[in-house]
Amino acid sequence: MDSGAVPYTVSVDRMASGDHACLGFDSHRARWAVRAAFTEAGLLRGERVILFVDPGTDPGTAAARLADHGVPAAEALRDQRLLVSNETPGYDPERGFDAESRAATWLDFTEDANVMGFSGLRAVGDMAWALEPGVDPEELIDYETGLTPLFADIGFTAICEYDRRLFPPELMGRVGASHPTEILQSLEALHITRTGTILHLAGNADLATREQFDTELRRSLGGTGPPPRLIDLTALSFIDAHCATTLIRLAAALPPPARLAVHCPATHARVLRLCGAGGIPQLTLYVEAGW
Repeated sequence: MDSGAVPYTVSVDRMASGDHACLGFDSHRARWAVRAAFTEAGLLRGERVILFVDPGTDPGTAAARLADHGVPAAEALRDQRLLVSNETPGYDPERGFDAESRAATWLDFTEDANVMGFSGLRAVGDMAWALEPGVDPEELIDYETGLTPLFADIGFTAICEYDRRLFPPELMGRVGASHPTEILQSLEALHITRTGTILHLAGNADLATREQFDTELRRSLGGTGPPPRLIDLTALSFIDAHCATTLIRLAAALPPPARLAVHCPATHARVLRLCGAGGIPQLTLYVEAGW
């Protein structure tokens, strides 16, 4: 069954332990950039990282692609902190898809990582096999939905990669909704959505996205409709001084008795305070750790 929930959109570097995320991509170059950031984060945290790649990608090729993004993949492969596999757990061309067997594989891998002394386990998997004969879309959706509580329980961090050029839009929408988290394809993107009175930002608010940031925040805070009451920056990886100043100026222009709360990580709160947020009576900062 579909979860029915709207996925929480984040940049790959904002993933937390136990997250179950979907990456819908239409560029292999962008996919490798996400893989590299995901791998680097895991290695830095002392986790074991597994890449389940397509049959045409061998470990040496994968290491080279990761190295292009500055990841010391060859060394990580040698000491088995990084594994690259062409296998498809739980799927066999003759027997079809066995969801229970595939889920059990993640438990086994997690146990192995714990025994070997890793701080955790993370994996990224190419899901193109799900279009092969013997895979029922309904079973696939049920399987993906059921992984979320399992991964949260065992601390397994995972990205399921779905190529938008291969999967039908209707199925792509359903597999996306079966994951609680959606990963931005571009590491430089900015994603802004509104849910009721909350404005959610994900990605990066910097030189590359300033125009979009300014335009969308001016529309939300300075338009004719009611402004949001909360701006959620917890999924935002970076905010520069220009974007922080724009937010502060728009908050300062809100007519009384309107007030604006900003929920953000400590790093963003520091930038906002340095840019003058503390002197704006309409603006209240809530730091993520103390929320």
